[in-house]
Amino acid sequence: MDKDKKPLYYAFLGVIPYAGSSIASFSISEYLKDFVETLRYIPFTVGLSLLSTFLISYYYFRNFLLEIIAIVSVAPLIIAYFNTRKFEALQVNVNEYYIEIIFKVPVKTLDFESPTELFDYVYSKALKRLKPPYLLKLKALNNCGNLRVTVKEEEGYIILRKRCGDTSVEVKIYKDKNADLKVTMSY
Repeated sequence: MDKDKKPLYYAFLGVIPYAGSSIASFSISEYLKDFVETLRYIPFTVGLSLLSTFLISYYYFRNFLLEIIAIVSVAPLIIAYFNTRKFEALQVNVNEYYIEIIFKVPVKTLDFESPTELFDYVYSKALKRLKPPYLLKLKALNNCGNLRVTVKEEEGYIILRKRCGDTSVEVKIYKDKNADLKVTMSY
């Protein structure tokens, strides 16, 4: 998997005084679609924005310097949080025989060398969103079962399946770089 440099380029938008950190935060969170991953770039963006904002504010808006610095520092966190909330689409269906968890995982334009690497990427992103008691049962899935790959070219997606006892994980990856993760487990 290649290292993605696009979020770092977006982070340099923080050089723009006043609004740079907010613009960069929105761009990074829109691209990564994950709040935790976005947090890695926020300190760099805020640092650049604080420097450029402080230089301009010190000369022109000295009376409002603290308020401006506070807004420039806090706004990127709020923007990134609310922007990534719209991508959290977790659905749990329960009936008398099994529990089904469906989760939409955004897959960036990264290049994966093998289907196993792609499955692990989507699986790890989904594990960040799940809460106990499902989380403990799914963490055990990493150690068992082989990955089966099914290509559905006419429908435009690939299915990656892994099974461990009564739990099965199915990742459906579409051409438009989105993936659906479906977990089925019995009670």
